[in-house]
Amino acid sequence: MRMAVIVFVIVLVMTGPGTAAWQTTGSGTGSVGSKTMPATPGATPSATVPLASHNVTVTWTASTFLGGVAVPSYVVKRYDGILGTVQTIGAGCSGLVSATSCVEAGVPTGTWKYTITPAAGSWRGTEGAQSSAVVVT
Repeated sequence: MRMAVIVFVIVLVMTGPGTAAWQTTGSGTGSVGSKTMPATPGATPSATVPLASHNVTVTWTASTFLGGVAVPSYVVKRYDGILGTVQTIGAGCSGLVSATSCVEAGVPTGTWKYTITPAAGSWRGTEGAQSSAVVVT
């Protein structure tokens, strides 16, 4: 054991610090831009359902980055209108929605509310207020 400690100490003393360097091989200028997610929450959506249908159309106004450029997509959520719990949303409104409306087909019977959250890639803005309740019968 004592021999192993001595060898370890000798190895530590004999090794020097590591170095690294990068060399530039090009020339020119560059620039970078940035955007900030809207400071205001997503718009309050409206939800409508035709009589005797289980397809809910959700619409909202576009959110914009500072400077007026439209946010590229949105996350739509459906909440139980009575209990307030978030629900699994159907394919027509799931994932990142790149329009300002979507149709969730096959919505179960019940009372539902929807929200919109501005999104850009993996970045998310602030979730907006819930829509008025929509009743699917």
